[in-house]
Amino acid sequence: MVSFAVRFTEETTMVGYPKARLWVEAEGSDDMDLFVLVQKLDRHGTPLQQFTVPNHGALMQDVTEHGASVLRYKGSSGRLRVSARHLDESLSTEAVPAHSFDRVEKLSPGQIVDVEIDLLPIGLRFLPGEQLRLVISGHNALGTIMPATRDYVPHNRGRHIIHTGGEHASYLQLPLQGARPTQA
Repeated sequence: MVSFAVRFTEETTMVGYPKARLWVEAEGSDDMDLFVLVQKLDRHGTPLQQFTVPNHGALMQDVTEHGASVLRYKGSSGRLRVSARHLDESLSTEAVPAHSFDRVEKLSPGQIVDVEIDLLPIGLRFLPGEQLRLVISGHNALGTIMPATRDYVPHNRGRHIIHTGGEHASYLQLPLQGARPTQA
């Protein structure tokens, strides 16, 4: 797992669809499962969460601590098996990539490929001092969707490499409001 964080110096609002464009490589494998999470952190670096149901009692706190992502919003997330990275150009937009899922494109040793991962829509306001953290992982950091359900077990092997500079500059595209669209 790797993460990147940015601290806001002015009030910032995001509404819409974020996406991650990553340049990746698998060492010791011909495929990988990637999970992306965008989290809001307070000024001290603590992840902020919000219940999506009215009951905020102690039992609900316990049940949703390590899962039940449908009941507790922990951030905008997306996932993709890299061999399913092919985009349907007729359905994809600049903001929302649409994968065709009509082919399997395994990785060759040393091959670096770009993948676009769509994330769930976001509606967040950041105040000065608050942070945004991007988490890229080989497993689902959110946990299960509902309590007592089994989590997806990825078939990851080997080492995953995320390239971040030069001709392989990975980025997170955010739907900033009141500003020109930019990449962070």
